[in-house]
Amino acid sequence: MKKLLIVDGHAFAFRAYYAFAASNLKNSKTGQPSGAVFGFFRMLFKLFEDYAPTHVAMTFDPGGPLERGATFAEYKANRKPMPEDLRPQLNEIMETLKVLGFRILKIEKHEADDIIGTLAENYKASAKEILIFSGDKDLYQLLEKKNIKMLRGKKGVTEFVEIDSAWVKEEVGVDVKQIPDYMGIVGDTSDNIPGVKGIGEKGASKLIQEYKNLEGIYKNIEKIKNPGLKNKLIEHKDNAFMSRQLATIKRDLDLGIKEDDLKLPDYASDEGIKYLKNQGYNVLSRDLAKSVGKEPPKDEPEEGPAGSTKGPAAKKGIYKRVESIEELTKLARAWKKSPILSVDTETTSQYAFDAELLGISLCNQEGTGFYIPVSHTQEGLFANKKQLLPLDQVREILGPILSDPNIPKVGQNIKYDLIVLQNHGFEVANIVFDTMIVAYILAPESRRFNMDDLAEDLLNYKTITYAELVGTGKNKKNLWEVDLDKVSEYAAEDADITLRLYNVLRKSLKQSGLESVFKDIDLPLIPVLTQMEKAGISVDAKYFAELSKDFQREVKDLERGIYKAAGKEFNIASTKELQKILFDELQLRVVKKTQTGYSTDHEVLEELLGEHPIIEKLLDYRKYTKLISTYVDTLPSMASPKDGRIHTSYNMTIAATGRLSSTDPNLQNIPIREKEGRLIRKGFISGHKDFEVLSLDYSQIELRIMAHISKDPAMMDAYKKGIDIHKRTAAAIYGVSEDLVSPEMRDKAKVVNFSVIYGVTPYGLSRNLRISRDEAKSFIERYLTQYPGVQKYMDDTIAFCEEKGYVETMKGRRRPVPDITSTHRQAKEGAKRVAINTPIQGTCADMIKIAMIQIQDEIEKRKWKSKLLLQVHDELVFEVYKSEKDEFLKVCKSLMENALPLDVPVKVEGKFGQNWDEAH
Repeated sequence: MKKLLIVDGHAFAFRAYYAFAASNLKNSKTGQPSGAVFGFFRMLFKLFEDYAPTHVAMTFDPGGPLERGATFAEYKANRKPMPEDLRPQLNEIMETLKVLGFRILKIEKHEADDIIGTLAENYKASAKEILIFSGDKDLYQLLEKKNIKMLRGKKGVTEFVEIDSAWVKEEVGVDVKQIPDYMGIVGDTSDNIPGVKGIGEKGASKLIQEYKNLEGIYKNIEKIKNPGLKNKLIEHKDNAFMSRQLATIKRDLDLGIKEDDLKLPDYASDEGIKYLKNQGYNVLSRDLAKSVGKEPPKDEPEEGPAGSTKGPAAKKGIYKRVESIEELTKLARAWKKSPILSVDTETTSQYAFDAELLGISLCNQEGTGFYIPVSHTQEGLFANKKQLLPLDQVREILGPILSDPNIPKVGQNIKYDLIVLQNHGFEVANIVFDTMIVAYILAPESRRFNMDDLAEDLLNYKTITYAELVGTGKNKKNLWEVDLDKVSEYAAEDADITLRLYNVLRKSLKQSGLESVFKDIDLPLIPVLTQMEKAGISVDAKYFAELSKDFQREVKDLERGIYKAAGKEFNIASTKELQKILFDELQLRVVKKTQTGYSTDHEVLEELLGEHPIIEKLLDYRKYTKLISTYVDTLPSMASPKDGRIHTSYNMTIAATGRLSSTDPNLQNIPIREKEGRLIRKGFISGHKDFEVLSLDYSQIELRIMAHISKDPAMMDAYKKGIDIHKRTAAAIYGVSEDLVSPEMRDKAKVVNFSVIYGVTPYGLSRNLRISRDEAKSFIERYLTQYPGVQKYMDDTIAFCEEKGYVETMKGRRRPVPDITSTHRQAKEGAKRVAINTPIQGTCADMIKIAMIQIQDEIEKRKWKSKLLLQVHDELVFEVYKSEKDEFLKVCKSLMENALPLDVPVKVEGKFGQNWDEAH
């Protein structure tokens, strides 16, 4: 055979499913989800077009138990169940493949990887070329001969990259024959192959380079000087060899086929084209006909989301670099009359506050785009400064256009561009649209909100990606080192595609009924978050240095206490040594078994708490070591060199509920309930002696929203009369009067209150409270008897979700819950919990966003020096000018409490302090 193409069918289908999740494609005949089917065959036909195979093997995993599962029971145990709407599409894919004439290879108990390995082995001598489509690193071991290569999908759905043995050697650092040994160390989280815990890809590569294989490593184990590395290898030796075995591809299966069985069929026959059309895949049918020069079927409605141009590929625009101030001046005259202006920037960093401006892209008409490269203050940054325009002159010409309130502006993640432009002397007025945020509002579960993906999904357009522009790995360049003409094309295209996406998404937004969510909440929030990210917050580096020493001393004390409780010294970080101490020598009960022995993870230690003094010390030891590495030693290093403040980045498109999240650093995860977390917050300080820190926090806001939405009489009565809701709940679940409720009973009732609104099960509550499942079940039943309105809310919400396929907040923000109609029990139960909690949590998120918008408006209207700095869960943190304190507190507290009026009182608590802890 000349060229054999081997396709990992499941990998292909999953890639197609997630690639088209945002498009919400429906079959024109049945109305059922069709993104996976559509994407699968679009990619497959593109593969045939690009690589012209003479033979094709379509491989799939079996549906039942796997042979590797007999070796390691937890193999692939962490994998999530297949999305319910993918399962029928996968069946349809296989049925369509059969109709089009393809032979499907699927063998009981053997994965597609082993079928692929056997095919490569069988035909490596006779085939001129073998191409394997898969993203599985295990398969690198098959690339032993030059005629065998792998294809891996890039960001564009129909774009692929070739991988051969030389690529593996350069990128992974080992020969393809050494891949099983490499995988034995590094493991594979997607397949739950354990490897050697604590050794990453680089460490594994170095070990294999030096010692060739696992046998070589363990033969020379005493030569390894790094004690931590050596201990990890010794501790996880069994896992290493087992993981190598799991990662070794079989090549000797009996496939029961002949070479002729794999010949590329006449998949574009009249029957095949007609079948696709009859099945409701009109676009696929038409494109397949066109690919072989046949007349496409007529009367074909396009597949795609409302307003989408999905179908024929969008054409590339005409992009130009502005080469002179004179040219810029001329263009500016046209831009001043623009009905809409798309804006984008190119910079030196992904961190907006520290980024230096390299250039600005503008577009006011689809199919065009202009890039204005600017000169820079940093000497030696550019290869050719003669091609750049002086920033001060660019600012003089573009400044009035960007700040003109009569010219609407649109961007993709425009918050980033705002910060960069403001830091370089530009103001941007009248922002009317952000394509990333609107795409998120329309499909919050998608997670495909970057411009490259949106262009592929909504425009059928393949953009120039950043990785293509600057390269990857050792060949990666800085943006300013890339040829300026290439940068100009890339940058101008971004502005053009953003404008095209705007024209598609604004129609979808209008048709969706979600326009008010964008215009009233998420759009006006953009400048608020811009201001917050620019302001940052001060950290006390000296304080953190001292705190690190204190925590280190605590760790040493805990070590001594652990040794004393164990009766001997041992390596606390060694799982095997800890297993021996806890279960062999101290004879504690076994909670959970793993392939390597008895588990000592956090969950197990929590279960054993109170059974021996060593357990509490072990938990504290792990807590302090994590706090040191994650926060205490890390936060000071994240302060910007420009102003010494931390500038976190707020993400508006991560949480499907609408909540904000933050990165670099993630301030949402700083522990707040324990004293150690308070000590960390103490390091966040006011940046000037004339200012103080103010924290304002919603009190029990999710429970108050539940009371409002459910209209439960007992819950509403408690809040209206100022009764302690946790004490009232405790009285109900324990069957006592409120005056007999102890602090411990109240604490457990508090957990019940917040757990039920998250749709907790008796099993989950029993774990949270460390009580029996029967008692937990009784607590939930008594809770729902006390608050029958909550049960009605839960029932009504699930029924609404089952009918509509989504749930929504009080302000109308929607979250699709596709698994709500699943026949898979676990998926269905998980969907119910999502449906119950999302309207509560999402409304809470909307409320605090509205408050932030109103507070920032007041700050600007009153010209206050005080600033909003942080948003963390239900809390806002400010830096307040001392002479403004009283009025500022009164106004902000009132705005927060009235941001979203409820039928029960909303309470906000807070105070001033010199640091975040004092103010909380």
